[in-house]
Amino acid sequence: MKIGRKLTTSLNLLGFASFLLSACIASASAADLSNKPNVTETLVNERINRTWEFMIAPYFIAANISGTSQVGRLPSTDIDIGTGDILENLRFGGMIHAEALYNQKFGGMLDVAYMNLGGATDTPRSGGRIRVGVGQLIVEGMLFYRAYSTSQTSIDVYAGGRYWDIDLDLDATGTIAGNFDITRGDNWIDPVVGIRAFHMLNDKWSVNGRGDIGGFGAGSDFTWNVQAGAGYHFNKTWSAHLQYKALSVDYDNDKSGRSSFEYDTITHGPLVGIVARF
Repeated sequence: MKIGRKLTTSLNLLGFASFLLSACIASASAADLSNKPNVTETLVNERINRTWEFMIAPYFIAANISGTSQVGRLPSTDIDIGTGDILENLRFGGMIHAEALYNQKFGGMLDVAYMNLGGATDTPRSGGRIRVGVGQLIVEGMLFYRAYSTSQTSIDVYAGGRYWDIDLDLDATGTIAGNFDITRGDNWIDPVVGIRAFHMLNDKWSVNGRGDIGGFGAGSDFTWNVQAGAGYHFNKTWSAHLQYKALSVDYDNDKSGRSSFEYDTITHGPLVGIVARF
């Protein structure tokens, strides 16, 4: 039932991505009926003539992490770390996305995002305070197939894995459970399947969207990701992109006692990146 509820929620969120795909196809069809020369078409065709195309994109997400976590014999603890907390308490972070595309049909992508940060919350009943430190490493490796392509639009289906490495530090003072400092964590790999779309509106502006689901009990119980946004293209090589991204995971290591670890969170927020294609 829990996985079913997660699946229903993720499918509703993926509705926006599906709408974007439909809009891309409709717009592409209209573009095919026009015989007017298009600067965008010229730039895209230059890339199509290449056997290999590469893309690298450093980025930053102004993330919010909310949800719950349970460590050892301790009760479930709320996690609510906002963008302000992250900017104030970020100890280290780095994010980068890279892709390679062969003959405009087959490709692979790698995404690495790491944040080491902390936050704190008060416990009104006891007047205590709980400090939560989170180290979150997410590495995605995907293979994709370009299922639809025109001079302005592309739609890819992809599959692969999402690796999670979570370190959680709980430092409590004055709580009902007493004073303690516990560090726990776990790592796992989720199988993932998804779809994404890209569409050039004109020679400067583009829109894009992506959605995927995974886990299925192989790693986490369930995970989903949705992101969409727009890009501004300075030239055929450089562009800047702004998106909103939401990534959820519901993980339980199915252990008991001191070894128990659960992590049920959503990481979401605006994402900004610079893209280089060559």
